Amino acid sequence: MRALVLTSLVGLVVGQASGDADADTRSDGATTRISEKESANLPEAPAGAGGAGAVAASGGPQPRYEYRFASACERAAGTMGDSNCAWALLACPVGGGPGPLTDIFRRTVLGTTPVTGWSQVGSTCYPPATARPAVTMAMILEAFHLTRWATPAVATQPEGNVTLVGLKTFYRIGWSAEGFEPGEVDVIDPARMLGHQVQIRPRVQSFTYVFGDGQSSPPTTSAGGTYPSGDVVHSYATAGRYAARVDVTWTADFRVDGGAWAPIPDQVVVPGPATEVTVKTAKAVLVN
Repeated sequence: MRALVLTSLVGLVVGQASGDADADTRSDGATTRISEKESANLPEAPAGAGGAGAVAASGGPQPRYEYRFASACERAAGTMGDSNCAWALLACPVGGGPGPLTDIFRRTVLGTTPVTGWSQVGSTCYPPATARPAVTMAMILEAFHLTRWATPAVATQPEGNVTLVGLKTFYRIGWSAEGFEPGEVDVIDPARMLGHQVQIRPRVQSFTYVFGDGQSSPPTTSAGGTYPSGDVVHSYATAGRYAARVDVTWTADFRVDGGAWAPIPDQVVVPGPATEVTVKTAKAVLVN
């Protein structure tokens, strides 16, 4: 992911700078996240300001703060094994800022001369509008919900989707040829992802078998099977025709620009098509 760098955000200082991005440092050394309002209130220097600061009563320049924003992945590059910053996207929960997690750095400048080095003073899930655009978790989630899922149709044994009252009927899943099955990879159009290659790999979180007679299975990860090892089994109490189906709860992994796979923090339930199961009544007949 391209670095988010902004070197022209400046606040004026009179002893302490206005627009200060101070954040408490916890005992574990991590700095506090800065809110949307606080991030937005860091003043941007006007174009062509050339680093000019306020002038003190003595006629000399007053010190000021200069701010820089950078994607948090720069800080941990090479240490978390994640060059594509997926973790920086996941660090910003849904509804908690668009992300990715962005570090805020500050240095003190006197006139046009820096008098301190850059030091991290906080981080935020609300990068400033002037920062370079980046892939956000909202974009990943939208692509996830637009995934063309493969269709899971159910079939039964005895074969032909015909069974008898009281007989153990085995269910199994067959995937359609179209759409993405579990483990297959959907490559999102880079034009939708600011030029980045984003891939989504669907995963089944659970199946729920709906037998059509008012009963259904608890959520399971089993795709079913046939006699004698199949573990999705149902018996019908009365004869009739029943619309059976399987509902799939999907989740997925994603990666950006060939980096490490990371889980998408969302899921979606997709009902499968109905399969008619005919249940008949068997009668015992004595044959001479």
